[in-house]
Amino acid sequence: MSQLPYSATEFVLPPIAAGQRSKVLVVESNPAMAEIAVLVLANAGYEAISASSAQRAVTVAQRWNPDLVLLELALPDRPAAYLCRQLRKRSPIPIIVTSLDGDPDAIGDAYAAGACDYLPKPLRSNELLNRIRVHLAAPQAIRGSSAA
Repeated sequence: MSQLPYSATEFVLPPIAAGQRSKVLVVESNPAMAEIAVLVLANAGYEAISASSAQRAVTVAQRWNPDLVLLELALPDRPAAYLCRQLRKRSPIPIIVTSLDGDPDAIGDAYAAGACDYLPKPLRSNELLNRIRVHLAAPQAIRGSSAA
């Protein structure tokens, strides 16, 4: 279970510093949902890129070194837990999983593999941005298991 409250709106979060654009990798198989997430993140001052599969996400993460991953649970090629484990081998970056169906087993598997938070779909922009800001500001000890 996440170590953060369901709604992070009660926290006073530092604004994104000018010139300091955190990188967010959006792993989403639905092209329209991926585009919306990337646009929301870009409008909020983040550098965002999307990948539509676990295999593509691993490649992008290795080359781009994101600061946070927004990960859909239902990927076409591999379970989200697989991708969480692959990312955890490289880095303790925050991984926020999302899902439309809220399958508790898949969510639990993602947490066990290193995810640090869960957001149900449809995503609400303010909540998404608040959660991202909280996780990027959090000390690494709160972010989940460290890189192996």
